[in-house]
Amino acid sequence: MYREFYGLNEKPFNILPDPEYFYLSQWHQQAITHIDYGLMNGDSLILLTGDAGTGKTSIIYKLVVEHCDDTIVGVIFNSAVGGDHIVEMILTELEAELPENPTPASCLDALQQHLLDIYTNGDKRVLLILDEAQNLSDDALEQVRMISNLQAGKDNLISILMVGQTGFRDRLRKARYSQIVQRIVVSAHLSRLREQEVQEYVYYRLRQGGAEDPFMVFTEGAVAKINEYSHGIPRNINVLCEGSLIYGFADDIKPVTAEVVETFAKERISDGLLTVPESSNSYAEDEVGRYIDDLEKRVASLESSVGIVKRTLVKIIKKMKILSLK
Repeated sequence: MYREFYGLNEKPFNILPDPEYFYLSQWHQQAITHIDYGLMNGDSLILLTGDAGTGKTSIIYKLVVEHCDDTIVGVIFNSAVGGDHIVEMILTELEAELPENPTPASCLDALQQHLLDIYTNGDKRVLLILDEAQNLSDDALEQVRMISNLQAGKDNLISILMVGQTGFRDRLRKARYSQIVQRIVVSAHLSRLREQEVQEYVYYRLRQGGAEDPFMVFTEGAVAKINEYSHGIPRNINVLCEGSLIYGFADDIKPVTAEVVETFAKERISDGLLTVPESSNSYAEDEVGRYIDDLEKRVASLESSVGIVKRTLVKIIKKMKILSLK
């Protein structure tokens, strides 16, 4: 409808995840780097959290695309299940054979055998992604912990990426979850975009959509209003941009101005269709504290891994010297 008017080849602000339109902010790049490190290291449990609409599902799709060649990837998008069914769902997602009369115990045994078969073949790793992990019941979380314990010698048979909203991280801080938390070596948190990143996000997606000059589609003032009303949440940015393009086209306004964005945003808010966070502070103290805590844990993990690598290299060098003397 508005594509020809604004010189676009396709709609750039579809709310559905699309790897071609994925904008890598600092937080998204850090999250992907940490997750890739966890997978490379064979960690059994990895945690990714963030507010609704910050791009967690986009990262899931990116991981599936990037790792499908060397990794068997299973994704469970509906995690609101009890402990009696979670393992059965995992078996189905990983295309494993179900027991004749499935029970939690028999399904866990079947999953272990399936993972051992994959491990024995030695050609691929296994990654299980649990989306909306904040909906996991306590029993289901316990089953996830038990699955994360499955090993062959010193190697973990599966890596599990738990993806949930910010409150899930707070939930895991409770004492009764200490056993599962102890197995989380790598974690990342997606924060909202800064003002500069919002501008980069909007203009990046416009270019991906075919715009030769993004500034001829949205003025800088319009993008400033998008930042103001979106609170740096990518999903809100998409909604505001899409609606503003429609309003601008209807009124024959090119480029889209701050007034157009504000008009659309206020209508959405009055209709209860635009989420306004309780706090517009994108970097609240507790969020910064979480990031620092996670960073310290990751540094400690990296230091430990470096130590292991060094010890392994020393052993290899010693063996090579022995072989050279023979």
